[in-house]
Amino acid sequence: MALLDAVKKMLGASPAQTSGSTPAPAPQPEPEPFIVPEIMAAELMGVGEAARPFLLDCRELYERRGGFIPGSVHIPMREIPYRLAALDPAADLVVYCAHGHRSHDVAGWLIERGFRARSLRGGIAAWQMQGGPVTREG
Repeated sequence: MALLDAVKKMLGASPAQTSGSTPAPAPQPEPEPFIVPEIMAAELMGVGEAARPFLLDCRELYERRGGFIPGSVHIPMREIPYRLAALDPAADLVVYCAHGHRSHDVAGWLIERGFRARSLRGGIAAWQMQGGPVTREG
């Protein structure tokens, strides 16, 4: 114990300051929270072709085969970090999945990297419930 106290003294700490417990680390500031913007299916359907955002389908391939929003680009969620070059950071991106959970996470991740992204609230399920057109691969 005397050796440990001697080393602590040489390093500038008195044995009384360091014995017993370790000082708590300084609190780190919390990252600033942000809200991922969402768009409703009805709102997206009301957008004209000229103003239509870039639609990103982040579902798995087997899900896409069941139907997708016409004109959407398919990049599964797990591949997005490796295919960022396929996305234009200046484009208005709307990300969708089956029910809106994955797309919410993907849109948030893209926003953190400087993209303008929104999530389709309720996903393609909400799109279909509102009467939105769906293309099926034949």
